[in-house]
Amino acid sequence: MKRLLIADDHLMIGSAMVYLLKQLDPSIHTVSVGSAKAALETVAEGKPFDLVLLDYDMPGTNGIKGMGLIHKDHPEQTVGIISGRTEPHLVKAAIAAGAVGWLPKSMSDEPLLHALRMMAAGGQFVPTDVLAELKSNDDRWDLFSEAEQRVAKQLAQGLSDKEIALSLELEPKTIRNHVRNILRKAGAESRTKFALAFHESR
Repeated sequence: MKRLLIADDHLMIGSAMVYLLKQLDPSIHTVSVGSAKAALETVAEGKPFDLVLLDYDMPGTNGIKGMGLIHKDHPEQTVGIISGRTEPHLVKAAIAAGAVGWLPKSMSDEPLLHALRMMAAGGQFVPTDVLAELKSNDDRWDLFSEAEQRVAKQLAQGLSDKEIALSLELEPKTIRNHVRNILRKAGAESRTKFALAFHESR
């Protein structure tokens, strides 16, 4: 991850994250703005960002609506949500709308950097405590992206990563990343346990 854009109407938070990330990884160029509108304007300037983080609660428009505005003109832009709130229904709504993750503002330094890198690389991050609150399999299924749902259906059939890759015409590395995210979100310790939970929920 080389370029990160943060939009938060509390400018002290944005400035603090810029400073923190500079200490953790000086190679990351971080830009901080104060609104979803400013984020859209910054993205429109040209050079893409590896990740755009939008605060959920901002005056005028929340992070999910702001993400929709960005994706309308820049559908390829990777966007995540950052917030002091972690209500499961908000997290699910953000993921369903296309967010690559939801970052609590309470995260400590190294886990935060790990989550940012994961999302910028195409993975999806959801706090483990939020996953724990989503007790039913149906709720957890809602957290899977469309691509993960396609992989999960074949994973539940007992197919290997190579077989899934051939079936979906994707790279094995991409499938491995999806499988890792699926097992984490489902709270499954193994592929077998995921398959059992999947079939029990259908």
